[in-house]
Amino acid sequence: MKTVTIAQGEKFVQRGERVGSLYMLLQGKVRGSGKKDVWDMEPGSLIGFSSCSSDTYLCDYTALTECKLYAYDYRGPEDFVKIFKEDEKYISVFVMAAMRQTFTTLRRFRNFYQQARNYYTFLMKMYGEYGKCCEACKVEAPEYSRMELAAPFSPKYKISDYITVFYQRFSSMNLKAVEEFLKRDIAMCVGEILNGDLWTVKAMEMIEELKGYMELQKELLLDEKEDDLYHRYFELAVKAAAAGADISGVQAMIGQIQRYARESGLYPKEWLERKFSVYENYDFTSREQAAQVLEGENREDVDYLEEILAYAGYTGDAATALKEDLEAYRNVTDRFSSGDELRGLRKRLTKGFFDIYTKAFQVSVNGGPVPASVQMLFNFGFLDPQLAGEENTRSLHIMTEKLEQCNSANVYTIYEWLRSIYEGKNEPSKNEFDMDYQAFLNDQKKSGDLTEKEVQERMNDKWKKVVFEIENMFMANNRMTYGKITSYCPVLCEDDIINSVENMLVTADKIQSALKFIKNIDFSIFYRQIVFSDSARDINMEMLEKEVMPVTILMPNAGSRAMMWQETSGIKRDTPARFIFPIMTVANVMDMMIEIAGRYRWEICRKVQGVRWNDVTEPSLTSEYSDFIQYYRKNHELSADAKEKIKNALQKSKNNFREVFVKDYQSWINYEAKGSLRVNKVSRDILFRYCPFSKSIRQELKINPTYRDMFEKFEMMADRSAKRLDMLYDRYKKKGGTITRDLQMNRDFYEL
Repeated sequence: MKTVTIAQGEKFVQRGERVGSLYMLLQGKVRGSGKKDVWDMEPGSLIGFSSCSSDTYLCDYTALTECKLYAYDYRGPEDFVKIFKEDEKYISVFVMAAMRQTFTTLRRFRNFYQQARNYYTFLMKMYGEYGKCCEACKVEAPEYSRMELAAPFSPKYKISDYITVFYQRFSSMNLKAVEEFLKRDIAMCVGEILNGDLWTVKAMEMIEELKGYMELQKELLLDEKEDDLYHRYFELAVKAAAAGADISGVQAMIGQIQRYARESGLYPKEWLERKFSVYENYDFTSREQAAQVLEGENREDVDYLEEILAYAGYTGDAATALKEDLEAYRNVTDRFSSGDELRGLRKRLTKGFFDIYTKAFQVSVNGGPVPASVQMLFNFGFLDPQLAGEENTRSLHIMTEKLEQCNSANVYTIYEWLRSIYEGKNEPSKNEFDMDYQAFLNDQKKSGDLTEKEVQERMNDKWKKVVFEIENMFMANNRMTYGKITSYCPVLCEDDIINSVENMLVTADKIQSALKFIKNIDFSIFYRQIVFSDSARDINMEMLEKEVMPVTILMPNAGSRAMMWQETSGIKRDTPARFIFPIMTVANVMDMMIEIAGRYRWEICRKVQGVRWNDVTEPSLTSEYSDFIQYYRKNHELSADAKEKIKNALQKSKNNFREVFVKDYQSWINYEAKGSLRVNKVSRDILFRYCPFSKSIRQELKINPTYRDMFEKFEMMADRSAKRLDMLYDRYKKKGGTITRDLQMNRDFYEL
């Protein structure tokens, strides 16, 4: 146990990171957050509790104020025994904290669950009353197909009220009563904590589900696009008033919806007032206003292409030419052929697509609602419903309401990525010549195309940055991730969607699952060495291992390839890599991720080694592997069969050493980690030294004599490094130093 101080605003635990510590909050306030949920924690809270039975943290934790915490080394339930043996008083303290947090989470779940039930009951009541109001006003009720989406919440887990009451009663007990109940029995205490963790995780999962459920369902009552029940009532009142009918009953129902919406907390207050003000200021005697309200009645018959072009301001001859090209492309019998005429048609469509995309994006960042058709363009490359197919168009329209599942802290749709650049949260990617935005501008200045003043202006011009990203990263990677380079066209076509949209969708969860799978085998893959110095406390140039997870960007296409675009985001080593995936694919996301993880391993080594990446006198993954492949014919450790396999691999990869390594890396992850020998002896030795297996796999494979010597040598070196760090950290703390998150992560690295 050690005391740590966290500065205000610092995110000291990140979701998806390996569990290394539990924290008891002593002073200050911490905010926990999941995928859709946020909550605040007071002193006495056990931070990381929900991850007690997990390999990785399930939540982010950020200090809202300066915080003081006790930090306990923790990687699994067996570590509770070490914590409790260090000081028995921790037993009751930990159990009490666990019980209180379990009850708090269960109570929050109950509240959200009740809110969802109340909402569904109210929605169905209002929908039933709508039909009655139409009948009373003698107005034919128009079809409202979206109500087919209405459904009660179906919980994934059943949590009995007795469970909630149990944790409520337990959490209200005082410390003495808890000690008397548990008798400081470690097994009972750990069991109680893990049971609490189990129910907490279940409740958290259902809170996330409830919030996702409400995000979709609440739009049936009130929606930005006015395709909602409230607007149906509004239109009914307008029609009935124009026909001279009594609309008091309709107005009463509208009043009920307004009261419910204001009291529910489901909708932003300012947004509600703007929406309701249209009704409240409406003159039901005005025919002109009636015409304006009823304009939206035929929303479901909107021409998607026309709506996109109108939104982007793409008109005149350019729009006419695009429509003609789309018509010609619809009539092509084989869109995968490569004749000159078809190649020219694709080229024109590609230019038109990106012109429209850029113009529409510029409109969207200026604020205001974005129609579903334009969201389909932004995220899926949709432009023409006839090319995409009627069924696919419907599926994509529905999917625009679920796009949050394709975004997370490290996963972006291309639209959200471009917005993050526009808002200054991320910098543009490198272009195909490996130049970042700054280097590109400097190159323009050297060639005389830009002056120093223009360079400075463009460095601060957020729109120029977006255009650079579209022209250099987006255009190139949309083509490459599509997979079929010679028949590439960015306009989504039915031919590319060979499964359902739902099954082909690449979600953030699929990306995170693939990364977690790889990290559980190749634990050090995303660790980088950074320099730490504190000369006042006698630490100079200490190299720390820091994990930096990659960013994944989803291209708007139905493709088959993934790209490792950048090994770092900038000059600094501790900036994230950038991986590129298609947003829809029938390929296996796990297999795609393993392949680009192999390329990332190679390229990050080249980045770190610089010009000496293939200099065998400077040992590294790339230098040793290149030397091995270059001179494999003279290597006496290789059998004739192994040499023949290397020869064939080189021929298939056109003598690209990196691609030969990637194939070995794929075998390393998929087979060697399970004890199935697939790579040769020399390659295995290099791979283990630079891409070692995690502790759990090493323990499983120790019985295999092929691995035993490598594992023993590795663990001896890791133990030696850990002991050196323990002594260094002890001296550092005695001199007044604080073990920061980076320092702790570095120490935890040698336990993986």
